[in-house]
Amino acid sequence: MKKILITGGSGLLGGNLAMMAREKFEVYATYYRHPIKIKKCITLSLDIRNQRETFLAITKIRPELIIHTAALTDVDYCEEHPEEAWSLNVGGTMNLAMAAENIGAKFIYISTDSVFDGKKGMYTEEDYPSPLNHYAKTKLEGENILGVFDLNYSIVRTCIYGWNMQKKFSLAEWVINGLHNKKKLAMFTDVFFSPILVNNLSEAIFEIYERDISGVLNIAGSERCSKFHFGKKIAEVFFLDGSYIEPISIDDYKGFKAPRPKDVSLDVSKAKRKLRTKLLNVEEGLVWMRELLQKGFVKELRECMEESA
Repeated sequence: MKKILITGGSGLLGGNLAMMAREKFEVYATYYRHPIKIKKCITLSLDIRNQRETFLAITKIRPELIIHTAALTDVDYCEEHPEEAWSLNVGGTMNLAMAAENIGAKFIYISTDSVFDGKKGMYTEEDYPSPLNHYAKTKLEGENILGVFDLNYSIVRTCIYGWNMQKKFSLAEWVINGLHNKKKLAMFTDVFFSPILVNNLSEAIFEIYERDISGVLNIAGSERCSKFHFGKKIAEVFFLDGSYIEPISIDDYKGFKAPRPKDVSLDVSKAKRKLRTKLLNVEEGLVWMRELLQKGFVKELRECMEESA
C-alpha cells in the first residue's frame, strides 16, 4: 500500500478523507488541537507552523502523497487575527511544500472558492482571483507559494459540506440541526455557490492522485444554487419542515466582520473532462449524506473524537 499523509485529520474534509482512504492506502492523519483516533489509520500530532517539526515528521514517514486540508477557516476570526491566519494558512503550507519537495511527494492543496470576489460567478480555473477577505487572501497566497518549489502539485478549489467529526456544524449540519429543533433559520437568497459533499470530493482527490493530474482544478458540485435553495433542498431530502427557513438578503445582514463574496459558484467543466468521478448535484449529494447517516458512517466518524478524549 502506498503511504499518504492527510493534514487536518480532525477537520470536515480531512476526517472523511482518512475514513475513505484507509482501505486503499496506508493513511497518516495529522491533528493539532483536536486529538483523533481513526481505525486502520495512524494519527499523529503535528504543528505545521513549526518548520523543523514538519520536516522531520514527513521525512520520517516519507508519504508518496500529501493532501493538505489543514487551515484556519473561520472567516471572521481570520479577519480579526490576521497574523495567526497567515502563520497557519501560508506558513504551514510553505513548510509542508518544502518537506514534500525534499522527498518527492505529490502535493494536493485544498483551496477555496472564496479566492474570487463573487462579482460574476461560475468562475473557471483561468479567471483571475481577487479575494475580498483575509482568509481568502491567505488561501490564495498558499496557492501561489507552491510555484516556488520543484513540486508535483495540484490545487483544488472547492466548497464543501458534510458530516463533521468534531462537535461543530458544517452548513448542512447547521440546517439539519436547526430544522430538527424547529428553529427559524435565515438563509441568503442572493449568495450563490456550488457545494460538494466531502465524500464526493474525496473520490475526486483520490483520482487526481491515481491519474497524476496537476495544476488548478475546480472540484465542486455540478449545480449553482443559493444558500436559501440549499437549505430548502436539505429539508426536502432529510424529511424536515422547510417552512422554518426564511429568505434574507446578505445586504440586510450586519453580523459579519469580514466581507463576503456574493457569487462564488464554480465552473467544473474542466474537472468533468479530466475526471471519471461524477460531480454530484445538490440533491444527489444530500441523498448520499443521508445514506451515510443511515449506514452508521457518521457514528463511526464521531467516535474518532470520543475515543481520543
